[in-house]
Amino acid sequence: MKRVFVFLSTVLLVLSCGKIDGVKTVDLAKLSADYEAKDGDILTGILDGNYKITIADGATVTLKNAVVYGVDDRDCKWAGITLLGDATLVLEASNIVRGFDAGFPGILVPKGKTLTITGNGKLDASSNGCAPGIGGDDDNGGNIVILGGTIRATGGDGAAAIGSMRFRSCGDITISGGTVTAIGGDDGAGIGSGLEASCGNITISDGTVIAESVLSAAGIGCGHLATCGNISISGGDVTSRGGDDAAGIGSGSGEDDDEEDDEDEEDESDDVTSICGDITISGGTVTVHGHSIIAAAAIGSGCNARCGNILISGGTVTAEGGYKSAGIGTSERGSVGNITITSGVTQVTAKKWDEKTPHSIGGGVDYVSIGTVTIGGKVGPVSESPFVYKP
Repeated sequence: MKRVFVFLSTVLLVLSCGKIDGVKTVDLAKLSADYEAKDGDILTGILDGNYKITIADGATVTLKNAVVYGVDDRDCKWAGITLLGDATLVLEASNIVRGFDAGFPGILVPKGKTLTITGNGKLDASSNGCAPGIGGDDDNGGNIVILGGTIRATGGDGAAAIGSMRFRSCGDITISGGTVTAIGGDDGAGIGSGLEASCGNITISDGTVIAESVLSAAGIGCGHLATCGNISISGGDVTSRGGDDAAGIGSGSGEDDDEEDDEDEEDESDDVTSICGDITISGGTVTVHGHSIIAAAAIGSGCNARCGNILISGGTVTAEGGYKSAGIGTSERGSVGNITITSGVTQVTAKKWDEKTPHSIGGGVDYVSIGTVTIGGKVGPVSESPFVYKP
C-alpha cells in the first residue's frame, strides 16, 4: 500500500509540473514575459503579447500548433523566433511564425550558427516587411538545414524566402527532405540571397522543393545584383521559376550596361552584376522555367549577369527559357562557363524562347560569353528547340 501511495504521489507531482523526463510543454498564450526555450521544450498555443521567443544554444525544441504572429513595431526589434546558437526545431501539427519589427525574419538564424528543421508537421514562416521567412537579419545569417516537414517560407521586400536579407549574407542552405515552398520578395531569391546580398552553397538532395521569385531574382540562387555559392541538386522533385531578367536556377539580374556610369569599363569584375557559382545536377526530377515576358534563362545566368560552369550528370531535367533566353545557358546579355551534359542523365529537355534566340543550350540574345558546350561527348551549342537528349 505504501508503494502505491508513493507511485501516485510521484505521478501527481510530474503532472502538476507539466514536465516528464525533461519535456516541458509551454503554452505561449500564458506567457507574460520573454521566454527562452530549453532542450526538450514543446511550444504550443498562440503568443498573446509582444514577447521575444528565443531557443537556447544546442536545444531541440518542438513546435506543436504554435503561433507567433508578430506585429510590426519599432519597439519590438526581434524575430518571431530567435536562435541563440545551434538548434533543432521539430515540427508537429500546424505552426505559424512571423517576425516582429520589419527588419527581422520569422525565424532568425545568427551568423555562424545552424538551424536544423525536422519532423512531420507544418510551418508557415514570414517577416513583417524586409527580411526572410527563415534566415538572417541585419547582422547576417547562418546555416539552414531542412530534413523534413511541410514548410512555406515567404520573403519580405528585398529578401529571400529562405536565406539572406537585402545587403547582407547568410551561410549554406541544405534541403534533404520534406516539402518546401519558398517565395522570395521583390529582388530576393526563393532560396538563396536577397537584393545586393550573398549566400553560401545551396544543396538539395531529397524532398519536394518549389521555389519562385517575383522580381529580378532567381528561384534558386542569387537575388538582384547579388551573389551565391555553388548550387547542387542530387535528388528530389525540384520546380523553380525566376523573376524578370533572372534565371530559374542560377543568378539574378545584373545592372544594365547602358545605365552604368562607371568610367572604368576595362575590368569586368568592377561591374555591378549578379554572380552565381557552379550549378551541378546529378539526380532527381528538375523542372525550371524562365520568366515568360522578360529575359530569363531557365538554368544559368540572368540578364547582364554571370554564372559558373553547369554540369548535368543525372536525373530528369526540363529547362524552358524565358524571353530572349536559352533553356540552359544565358539570359539576354549574360555569361556562363562550360556547359556539360553527360550520358548518365535520364533525359534533358531544353527549350529556347523563339527562333531569334541563338541557342536552347548555350547563349541567349546578345549573350556576352559562353564556355565549351559538351553534350554526350559532342561539342557545340544547340540551336534546335525543343532539344531532347535521352542517351
